[in-house]
Amino acid sequence: MLRKYWVAALAAALLIFSGTAYAMTASEFYDLARGRPGINAFAVTVQSSIETGHWKSYLWINTYNGAGIKAQASWRSAGHPYIRVSSPESADGKYIRRESYFRSYSSPEEFIQDYRLKILRDYPHSAANADNMWGYFAGLYGGRIGYWATDHKYFQKLTYKAIQLAPELLGPGWQKRLNSAYTLALTRKSLFEWQKNIIQNALKEVDAK
Repeated sequence: MLRKYWVAALAAALLIFSGTAYAMTASEFYDLARGRPGINAFAVTVQSSIETGHWKSYLWINTYNGAGIKAQASWRSAGHPYIRVSSPESADGKYIRRESYFRSYSSPEEFIQDYRLKILRDYPHSAANADNMWGYFAGLYGGRIGYWATDHKYFQKLTYKAIQLAPELLGPGWQKRLNSAYTLALTRKSLFEWQKNIIQNALKEVDAK
């Protein structure tokens, strides 16, 4: 029993001193993202959960990169830290693996700050809908330099993950909040028809349960 205790203690110490990240919970990440102008904390948590496999991916554990943010040549030439990783990407409706450069951060706080700046700079439609998760998701398809992700099912994944995490993060009345946000997105004309169809179908499934 004593030997097992020391082995566990040593493993914990190595984890701490190696600088390796840990798998956050959705609630922890949500708290990290809250109160930051220009981003929707709930939407960011949903997005990061998908991008990191619920904060257990190699990229998160080794770089605190919570949204698959690429390290372009300008980032690398400026001397910022990065890592080269093979990751799944969508091409012509099929998934392939491709090696890419990703930004590396020293902490979740550093990541969320850089993420926020990227949203404000490159995804103004998301920033303009920081009070509405559906409009925020749609804004990821209206970036200054293109879509956020190549995944042809990305919006669908965001929608269903939002419904999955809503009870935990939004609390009682989460269904009403999702529906009210959808009505607001329609009023603002934030959504494409195909996005409306995905959200409508997902919300109908919830109502039918």
